[in-house]
Amino acid sequence: MFQVKDGDSIILASESTRRVDILRTLGISFSIIPPDIDERRKKDEPPKEFVLRISHEKAHKVGSHFPDKWVIGADTVVVYKNRVLGKPKGEKEAFHMLTTLRGKWHRVITGYCVLNMSKQIMYRDAVETKVFVRDLSDEEIIRYIKTSEPLGKAGSYAMQGRGGYMVKEIKGSYTNVVGLPICEVAEVLLSLGVLS
Repeated sequence: MFQVKDGDSIILASESTRRVDILRTLGISFSIIPPDIDERRKKDEPPKEFVLRISHEKAHKVGSHFPDKWVIGADTVVVYKNRVLGKPKGEKEAFHMLTTLRGKWHRVITGYCVLNMSKQIMYRDAVETKVFVRDLSDEEIIRYIKTSEPLGKAGSYAMQGRGGYMVKEIKGSYTNVVGLPICEVAEVLLSLGVLS
C-alpha cells in the first residue's frame, strides 16, 4: 500500500493498542516507544490546546532520543459542554460520565504531532468528531460497566469495542474517535515525503 521512503523510519510515541492498530492499516513498518510524560491538564487549558500540547510533548520526548526518526504523538479527549471527560477513576465515575453523555452529542478531539528533530520539521493539528450516544437506561449502563471496558477509556466508552452499540451517530472521522485520525495523519506523512 504505502512505503516509508528509504533512510526514513517511523516511531509511534504511544502505548495505545488502538493507535497501533490504526497506524498498521497503512501497511507500513514502524516502532512503538511509549513516552513517559506528565499528561495532566493545566488549569483552564482549553481541550484543543491540551491535546495539541500533550501530543507534541509525547513526540518530542521520544524524538529527543531518536532525532533522525519521524515520530508521531497523539492524545485524545472526550469533551461535553467544554468539560474534558478523562478516564474514570472507578465504576461510580464511569456511571456518572455515561449518564451525562446519554441522549446527547459530545465532541472527541485528537491532537497529533509529526516531527523529525534532526530535520527541524514539526507538524501538529487537532481533529474533532461529534458523537451522539443514544438514550441508555441505567441498567444498560450498569451492564456495560460490569464488562470493565469503560475503565481506562476517556469518556468511559470504547466505540470500537462493546460500547459501539451505544453510539447512534457520528459526524466526522471514526478513527479520530478511536484515537488516531488516520486520513489526516497519512496526508501529513505524504506531504512531508515520509511516505510514498
